[in-house]
Amino acid sequence: MNFSRIRFLALPVLFTLPLISVSASLAGASETRTTIVEDTNNLPDMDPERGKHLFADRGCVVCHAVNNVGGHTAAPMNATSLSQTTDPFDFFARMWRGADQMLALQNHNLGYQVDFSGQDLADIFAFVHDREAQENFTEGDLPQHIRDIIDNMPR
Repeated sequence: MNFSRIRFLALPVLFTLPLISVSASLAGASETRTTIVEDTNNLPDMDPERGKHLFADRGCVVCHAVNNVGGHTAAPMNATSLSQTTDPFDFFARMWRGADQMLALQNHNLGYQVDFSGQDLADIFAFVHDREAQENFTEGDLPQHIRDIIDNMPR
């Protein structure tokens, strides 16, 4: 599946509910609050090629392998074998549940905590789910400092 043109907008909640009204009771008084998604164009495009670069450069590949490139501390992220949903919210919920372990491994293996923007996460999500982008992923895509970390890890 090619995610390069898919937007988070494709999610059913955002696609079908651009205007949500919620009624709430505050201190015995009824007040209507409205949340409006005014400009859905500011939702990030997902770019699997940028995601491939981020996956390698930020160090995801130290623990997660793609095409047998990378570490084996955590689950491989091959699009051909992922049994997970392609819903980005489910994907990031799984990351959140493993956040403590991921942060500990980042600090141990990289010496620092990796920081991601929403756009970064969208692009990594696209790469992890895009078979075409993963087909050409090789050790040549890894920055030298990431290759050194992987080479020095216990096997």
